[in-house]
Amino acid sequence: MSPPRSRARPGDIREVNTPRGLAYLQYTAKHPDFGDTVRVLLGFHATRPQEWTATHEQVEYFAFYPVGAALRQGLVEVVGSRAIPHGLELPAALRRPGARSQDGRVLAWMVWNGEEEVLKAELSPAERQLPIGAIWNHEMLVLRLKTQWHPEQET
Repeated sequence: MSPPRSRARPGDIREVNTPRGLAYLQYTAKHPDFGDTVRVLLGFHATRPQEWTATHEQVEYFAFYPVGAALRQGLVEVVGSRAIPHGLELPAALRRPGARSQDGRVLAWMVWNGEEEVLKAELSPAERQLPIGAIWNHEMLVLRLKTQWHPEQET
């Protein structure tokens, strides 16, 4: 038996145990600012799928999560590998909190459109769906999965 891998490889499917069932991530690439990038795959499963189909590969959103560290700590498991659709290795655009109020609410967002970063107080519906430029630890990932969080909920 070979020792478990601790390095992320593009295409790896990672299994995450959550209170709602098994969830899956696909490691895509290393983002220059936010590190390991994953595509969060749709849905929860009672058992690990035996075969990966197009249904299993539907993506909810991109997230930034240290998959190598999570694998070394036994928090996730590599359960397969699939090709990453061309052009979906990294998000083409994203947003991150800009100005905040004293109570921590986001008053404005920095939106990276692939070429430049722009400060915006109001987001369009499309911008609300952009991935959030923040690195999640394992607890945050599981919380977001469990609550079926989506980027557009972060206003």
